[in-house]
This record gives sequence, C-alpha cells and structure tokens, in this order.
Amino acid sequence: MKKTLFIIIAMFSIILVFQGCLNLLPNVTGSTINGVAKYFDKNQNQHGGIEIILSSNNSTKTTTTDSNGNYSFVGLELGDYVILAQDPNSNYFPASLVTSLVATGTYTVQELVLTKVINHVIIFRETESGWANAGVPTTVIGDILVNKLGMTEGTGINQFEYRSLRAATPNLQFNFGDLLVIEGDQPQDFYDIYTANKNTFDTFVNNGGAMFWVASDNGWASGDFTSTLPGSITWRDGYENINNIAVFNHPITKNFPPQIEGNYASHGGFETNNNNLINNLVSYIEEDSGLLPTFIEYRYGYGRVLATTIPLEWYVTNGPTTVPPNYNYNISYKDLFVLMLTRALRYIMGLNVSPDIL
Repeated sequence: MKKTLFIIIAMFSIILVFQGCLNLLPNVTGSTINGVAKYFDKNQNQHGGIEIILSSNNSTKTTTTDSNGNYSFVGLELGDYVILAQDPNSNYFPASLVTSLVATGTYTVQELVLTKVINHVIIFRETESGWANAGVPTTVIGDILVNKLGMTEGTGINQFEYRSLRAATPNLQFNFGDLLVIEGDQPQDFYDIYTANKNTFDTFVNNGGAMFWVASDNGWASGDFTSTLPGSITWRDGYENINNIAVFNHPITKNFPPQIEGNYASHGGFETNNNNLINNLVSYIEEDSGLLPTFIEYRYGYGRVLATTIPLEWYVTNGPTTVPPNYNYNISYKDLFVLMLTRALRYIMGLNVSPDIL
C-alpha cells in the first residue's frame, strides 16, 4: 500500500514538474497584429463576423472580428502584409491596408472601415476632340463595365451613366452605393469646375462614398489639375516611362511583372507624406526614378479613394504591344494595362478580382 502511494505521489510530482516546464515555454513565437474593422453605418456591438484576410508573399491567414470589430493575428514572421477586411454577405465594400513587421513585437494597425457596396457608377468626363485625336474612345470605361462586368448604361442598379461638369447646373446628386469615376485627361474647364465644386465631392467621400480618380492630366486633352483630391492629396507633375510594382500581393497587382512600361507610363507622383487627413494608405505602384507612388488607395473619413496617375484609358488602345522580359505569361504591356483598369474597377466595386493574368 505504501509502495503504491509512493508511486502515485512520484508520478504526480513528475506531472507537476513537467507542467511547470511547459509553462516556461512561450505559447507562440513571432509577432502579433491587433486591429479593428467596422461597418461605417452600424452601432457599437454590431461589427462582428467581418472576415479579415492577412496575406504575405508566402502565406494567407483568415480570422473574423468580434462584436466590437476587434481581430488579432499571432505568431507572424517579419515582413510585409496586406490586411483585407470584407463583409461575408457582400453588402459592404472591402477595406485594406499594408503594414510591415520589422521587429518581433505587438503591432496595432489603423482602423478599417467598410462602406456600402457599389451598385451604380457615375463617370465624369467631357467628349473632347483631344480624345478622338489620340484614338481614345470616350466610352472606354463604359465599354469595360459592359464587356467585363456585365453592366448596362442607365441610372438604375447595376448600371452606369456619363455626366458632364459643363452643364449650366451640373448634376452633383450622389447616393451611397454610387462610385464616382473622374476620367483623365480632361480639358482645363472640367478641372476648374471640379475645383469650384470640390467640397461636394470631398463631403461625399468623407461621409462614406467611393471615388476612382484617373489623375493623368497634362495629356491628350491638355488639362492641368492644380487642386486636390479628397483628403488634400496632390501630385507632382512629371512623366516616367517605367513604373515599379510596390505591392505584389494585392488584388490589383497580383502576378504582375516587377515593372510596367509605356510612353509616359505615369503623369506624376502622389505626395502623401505628412498627411494626417487620410488613413489606410496603400501604394501599389511607384515611379522608377522619382519613387513617388503612381497608384494609391486610401480612406478619407468613412469613404475610400482609388487614384492613379497612369493614363489607363490611353493604354486601352495605345499601349505597347511588347511582352515584359522574363515574364511567366505571354501578354503585352497593353493588355496588362487593360487588365489593371479592369481589376481596379472590380476591386473598388467590391467584386471578385481573379489573380489570373490570361
């Protein structure tokens, strides 16, 4: 009996020692990311179930938010990550940000805000002779919405419309669910009228609206925009023929070559430093020489802006037909620019973006 009791006590002691040793070991290794994702129009305790996708060049992890919008990832390696927050019911537009883990520790990232999903597109542009002279159809984005996204022209759901700013009283009535597209290049009076009404556009985005700005001025229509995008974003004029992909694991640039080339591939670089009016800034593409970003996404207030100085409409018809060197796909720069425009529209509208190149 004593021997049996001794054995039991000994085994119990061994278990305690072993458990103590285990408690000395860390539960996880690596870094931690903590964040918050919320719906722009819901109250506290109504932000649960938002899907959070963490992507690096090597891996993808997924989690969901609690009722207050909190989420966390642990055991992360150092490196660059894209965080995407999306509504599992697809009623809200996704939000994303880029963060870098440069040392082991705990990182708290900026808040992500999901806005209303896009169901109508308003395209602002003028039908200038400069477009025809450049061989660029004034319907270029509308054609993509029809042929690639299955939309039709009109003022209803799943439709798009063209609007002019030159009307005696421009139609500046917008609804949540509208995507405003500012095409480029535009004539000077277009930019002047936009500037005179910029508070209307800024307020729409700040309250939860979405905008896609093709900021390639000083082009075929000879306009020069000297004002600011929502959130006081400006760009430095300047042409570069080579642009570098800065974020490879984002839906817009996934599987793209390291560089894209074209005649005046970008018309300037965005100046985003020291701007405390915007959040969740992501710079997908940048100048090869000037190093300023040429394709960005950011949050202003509750809304989102996607903007580029790359003349995407121009390249639909005038892009280089050469193939990038040492690239895994037999596709021309021209077709890559068309794909970039198509992906950008699908992304800003909250639609699925295929990673396929061909």
